[in-house]
Amino acid sequence: MISSGFVAEILGAALMMALTGALVAWILRKITRIGLLPSYALGIAAMTFVAAALYVSGHDGTVDYLSAWIKYAIGGVIGFLILYTTSRRSISKA
Repeated sequence: MISSGFVAEILGAALMMALTGALVAWILRKITRIGLLPSYALGIAAMTFVAAALYVSGHDGTVDYLSAWIKYAIGGVIGFLILYTTSRRSISKA
């Protein structure tokens, strides 16, 4: 059974991945010529490694990196879906 604490951690990770991934995506778009959705994907992918490392270092090594990374990777997928559904994609008038 999934505990409410685990669900709260995943939702917190999703929010963090959406916000920090969007920030990294914005920086990527300023530096390179990359599209909106690929920059979101790259930003979130990069931030899963950083966020997991910060999570482990904040717990003084009582949490292993792999479990933290899996938690933030699941949150990253949810965060990407949040960014995808709220992004302003141009609709072509064909």
